[in-house]
Amino acid sequence: DYINDRDLKPLILHGGVGTGKTTIANLLPDAIEGKKAEVTRLKAVEFSSVTDVTEVFGGPPMFYKLFTTNDQKRNYIISNEINFTPKAAIAFRDVIDDMIGHTQFIFTTNYIDQVDIALRDRSNCLAVPPVTAKDWLSRAQWILQQEGIALPDDQLLKILTTQLQVSSSNRKLLERLEDFVRSVRNPPNNPGGIIELAPTPEPINPLMAA
Repeated sequence: DYINDRDLKPLILHGGVGTGKTTIANLLPDAIEGKKAEVTRLKAVEFSSVTDVTEVFGGPPMFYKLFTTNDQKRNYIISNEINFTPKAAIAFRDVIDDMIGHTQFIFTTNYIDQVDIALRDRSNCLAVPPVTAKDWLSRAQWILQQEGIALPDDQLLKILTTQLQVSSSNRKLLERLEDFVRSVRNPPNNPGGIIELAPTPEPINPLMAA
């Protein structure tokens, strides 16, 4: 709906650590515009009072930066971890009400219950669940192939499943894949990390074989 211009409500992406909320938030403006979009990024932790909010959204120079579309369908404001203080949240409600017609707000948080209830009411709250091992399989195989490593799907699934049982974080899973690649390239019995390749046998001449 956002990509097809059917929804302008602020979007709050929430879920556990490392599930890809920030990645989605960063990609969405480009997907809406069909090109590289200009985005304004805010840090919610910098807003602790009504004055803090007013200074950013109340007038020049930020005013003109936020209200210039630059041939875009809309303006974009992204903020991670929008756990505003109560006073800042109240002021931010008015900002959203004033700007919702032309500005797409995209927020992320690990703790949706801590987000101001009125901001939640003004927004679409979308849970970003952790991916499964099967979701990751094709991408993980591609990563290993780029490193010249071949591993059967069932073995790779075991590695992915084990890691996701420890942590649902995509970042941690990528780190685990990096560790696996290093272990293959530099195993304990090959501390130098030198990979020996068996010589390729000469093709058999069918006439000689006969």
